[in-house]
Amino acid sequence: MTAGSGGPVMAELEALIAQGRKHGARKRVILLQAARLFVERGYDLTGIDDIGAAAGVSGPAVYKHFAGKQAILVALIELSIERLREGSRAVLESREREPEERLVMLVDWFAAFALENQELMLILQGELPRLPEEDRRRLAGRMRDVREEWAALLAETRPGLSGLGARIAVTSVMGMVTPVIAARLGGEAAVVREHLRAQMLAVLRAS
Repeated sequence: MTAGSGGPVMAELEALIAQGRKHGARKRVILLQAARLFVERGYDLTGIDDIGAAAGVSGPAVYKHFAGKQAILVALIELSIERLREGSRAVLESREREPEERLVMLVDWFAAFALENQELMLILQGELPRLPEEDRRRLAGRMRDVREEWAALLAETRPGLSGLGARIAVTSVMGMVTPVIAARLGGEAAVVREHLRAQMLAVLRAS
């Protein structure tokens, strides 16, 4: 995983973890520091002792809060998906707006979220497949729920579009973001966001 500045993702993760409530103060510190290390060094090159040192505790003390490094990764991805679900639903539930307007708002939100939290997106997309099967299935199911909600909205705007067609279009659009982030193409965030937004909408509207 490519290292980044860490600033935006740390702010986002801090907000996510604060919303989680089930994590105590020490857990929050451990999660924040683990996320930073996973981004800077990569998951495989980060050890429990590294996480403990960054969090100001001994490596063994981390085990008082998490069963191991993998449990920390599960917690981070779980919280990340919750933020995606909450952000998407905030737009999807704006029933006073027409479906097309909500679709544009959803794409706007997603493009902004992804670019403001680039490292968080890389953790989510890059590390989800390595989770234990039970956790991977559970969290992949939550991501699938998000895609289904997007697809339902897209179907409202395109009455002739099949359910499968809507799901393919949404999956394609969501998958566009991570390669762009990982490529580190440069450019001002606002310009990159506008390009992403235009291309995502083009795919959805061409469906």
